[in-house]
Amino acid sequence: MSLTVCLGTSNTLRYPQGGHLWVFINWAAGFRANGCHIVWLDVIDLNDTPEALRERIATLKSRLGPFGLADTIALVAPDGTPVPGECDTGCMGIEDAISADLLFDLRYNFPESLVRRFRRSAMLDIDPGILQIAMQLNRMRPAPHDVYFSIGQAVGQKGSRFPSLGLDWVHIPPCVSLEHWPITPQETRPNDAFTTVSHWYMNEWMIDEDGSIYKNDKRSAFLPFVELPGRVSTPLELAIHLAGDKAEQEMLQKNGWRVREAHEAASQPSQFRNYVQGSRGEFGCAKPAYVKMQTSWISDRTLCYLASGRPAIIQHTGPTRYFDDRCGALRFSTLDEAVECFRIVESNYAAHCAAARCLVEKHFAASKVAATVLDRCFG
Repeated sequence: MSLTVCLGTSNTLRYPQGGHLWVFINWAAGFRANGCHIVWLDVIDLNDTPEALRERIATLKSRLGPFGLADTIALVAPDGTPVPGECDTGCMGIEDAISADLLFDLRYNFPESLVRRFRRSAMLDIDPGILQIAMQLNRMRPAPHDVYFSIGQAVGQKGSRFPSLGLDWVHIPPCVSLEHWPITPQETRPNDAFTTVSHWYMNEWMIDEDGSIYKNDKRSAFLPFVELPGRVSTPLELAIHLAGDKAEQEMLQKNGWRVREAHEAASQPSQFRNYVQGSRGEFGCAKPAYVKMQTSWISDRTLCYLASGRPAIIQHTGPTRYFDDRCGALRFSTLDEAVECFRIVESNYAAHCAAARCLVEKHFAASKVAATVLDRCFG
């Protein structure tokens, strides 16, 4: 008998951008590979007019359509009640959602009155350390769930630099659908640069162990490595949203970075995939909190590069069982280490491409990871 999984998504109506949507598309594909039916659950904004809401729904459906997910969307109001009657959404509603066998919640803030109506519920923490600190400070109050998963290997472990809050966190890795992210030949790579797609500015602040406050955005993460293009022969490109900040763009370009507008390079899932697969590899920095707290966070975006057979040079966020830092995915902590990673990858690029794909097949294949989730929730 097949199961139905209600995928609790976050902000896909208001921000249906390529990289963001792929987080949920990969999970949907993983559950489907295990014979599950999918309900794609999101929350409407009550400030939207009916016309604005219908436009958002049409956009989301068009972007999910190529993956067979356009007709799986269910919508609820922020308090977990049905969408107001004047909003003719053409989507499923709350009763369709709660009929699922499992709520797999990546949103964190569904109301308890909704979560407890599901037969089984599991929450997935994709922001290890950041989420637990927010919960400790009562900035985030997730409803009780039957199972708590986290992609961070350090969550709930002895010596962790952030609290477990008395919850039994079960580690699972992030995932990528190998069906939707096939390995692509090196000759199909039109861009000779190592790239990444990211937000740049975020109004997110964290408290360090010594009580000091630091900004937790990608700009703060990349600035210690801003001189890297001048020290490597491989071109480096950032697909980021600068909101028209010409001074920032000029600063990056003066340091040798290519700069692309993220919303133009990767606004739709297909564009995001084309951009990733058309790159030479990924160079990525992590939010400072992941590094300071050593959460062992791994980006779902990085997995898309690896699945495509593109090596990744990424910032070290803590010990992990998945990367040996020798082939396919290499991690750095300092500018000198980043330079050395490029030397190693470029010395045998083809081998690193092959190793990249092997890593995701072994550890991050959506079908395997989703099966682990189902076994834990129903086994």
